Amino acid sequence: MSKELRELLQSLEEKKAKVRNLIAEDKVSEAENMMEEVRALQKKVSMQQELEAAEAFNLDDATPINNVERDLEAEYKRVFLKGLRRQRITADDYSIINEYKSSIVHEGGVSTDADGDLGIIVPEDIQTRINKIMRTMNDLSVHVRNERVNALSGSRVLEKDEDMVPFQVVDEYGEIQEIDNPKFTPVSYKLIKRAGYLPITNELLRDTDQNILAYITQWIAKKHMVTKNGLILSVLNSLSSKDLKDINAIKKVLNVDLDPAFSLSSSIITNQDGFHWLDEQEDINGRPLLQEDITQPGKKIFKGRPIIVVANRTLPSTGTTTVKAPFIVGNFKELMVLFNKGTYELASTNIGGDAWRRDTTELRTITRDDCVKWDETAAVFGKLTISTTGA
Repeated sequence: MSKELRELLQSLEEKKAKVRNLIAEDKVSEAENMMEEVRALQKKVSMQQELEAAEAFNLDDATPINNVERDLEAEYKRVFLKGLRRQRITADDYSIINEYKSSIVHEGGVSTDADGDLGIIVPEDIQTRINKIMRTMNDLSVHVRNERVNALSGSRVLEKDEDMVPFQVVDEYGEIQEIDNPKFTPVSYKLIKRAGYLPITNELLRDTDQNILAYITQWIAKKHMVTKNGLILSVLNSLSSKDLKDINAIKKVLNVDLDPAFSLSSSIITNQDGFHWLDEQEDINGRPLLQEDITQPGKKIFKGRPIIVVANRTLPSTGTTTVKAPFIVGNFKELMVLFNKGTYELASTNIGGDAWRRDTTELRTITRDDCVKWDETAAVFGKLTISTTGA
């Protein structure tokens, strides 16, 4: 998108705002006069867009190049990297920033001082790349309910799971009795600020844009995934544990301990030790009890429920002579909710902290989130003995 078109769009928005104010002040005639200017600007914008589309026409293969949004993304990414490198943001750069903000619904954010990348948000394609990396690194948040909120604290109302009394029989002309009321309980959340910083050598910042973006996205993805996994595991570890003797005990959890609605939609979280033990189990005919998940090649299911494998260092087994592996069974989207602001706040400096002495640029990331129990009956934390020798 050209500078001329950006200026026309900005002027158009300003004129529209003036019309709204005049209408609110009941100045109808003045608003009508201003609307004439709005209509004229809209025609200019339309002609400018048509002109730029014509100029972007590839005469070699006679195929129009409709890449206005892609150009804006590229221009914005250039401004984003300027801010990361602590270069001065010009008036034209700010115009690109404002246009980009109004064109997308973003999930990430960047902020720093006026000499850097003030008000810059993480480009959408970078945000997508971060989430993709987290998924490949065993991000547990994809298995729980996620809710994006704007307030730093708040509450939700949960209906209590209680036995209901059936409707009473009423004779003809009989009096209908009042029924029992549903009962609710509040579930509160409070977003907690979590942050960290990383020194980046200025030699790296002078490298290609691709190398810088790859480095930053990998770092943010790892830190954010570990943070979210820690919140989720803290909720799981707060559940009352139950000893499981054998494979039949896991079946009983699915068939008896869990509500049928939860059981049908449940998954099994275990660690590497638990998965290895489960993968060795066979029926009386020597056939493995675990089956291939035809919807996700390489994944395993047990009695139709997917197996979620977590690294031993993240979810360790307990004991030395008697080793017990965790088997957490349930519907985790009903068990907990991960509340978050949906933003990454990034800031960089090359003069604060140790950056000046080390000739580095320090990158700081801040996230705000909270993970709370929603329905504790939706999962069972089992511990199954997989070894009695410690081997």
